[in-house]
Amino acid sequence: MKTARAIGMISFRTYDTFQQTQSEKTDDKTDDFRAASYQRYQGLKLANRFNAFTYWLLTKMMDSHNVGRGKESIEAALATIKAKTWVIGIDTDLLFPIREQEFLARQIPGARLDAITSLHGHDGF
Repeated sequence: MKTARAIGMISFRTYDTFQQTQSEKTDDKTDDFRAASYQRYQGLKLANRFNAFTYWLLTKMMDSHNVGRGKESIEAALATIKAKTWVIGIDTDLLFPIREQEFLARQIPGARLDAITSLHGHDGF
């Protein structure tokens, strides 16, 4: 769980975020880097919050979710939404790119879209 969290963080954090929050104060450091320490800390937090099987099942459910399943298409499914909808995205989010939020806002009748500008990618929320 700890290693998976570290790998995940590298895949959804931006270079600028790491540069801003985890860069070293000195150029002569050869070990015990801030970024590695931070990743270990985040991995421990995740491992303490989730049972590995439960977390795997949660990610499987998220990965397999398809709002268009059993419908004519995703667009047709979204077009049936009658709820007042506010779609929010972050311009640097690599997990849920802003183009996906734009798609949702176009397909859901009357939806409002706002984009947040953030160097922190997915963690910008």
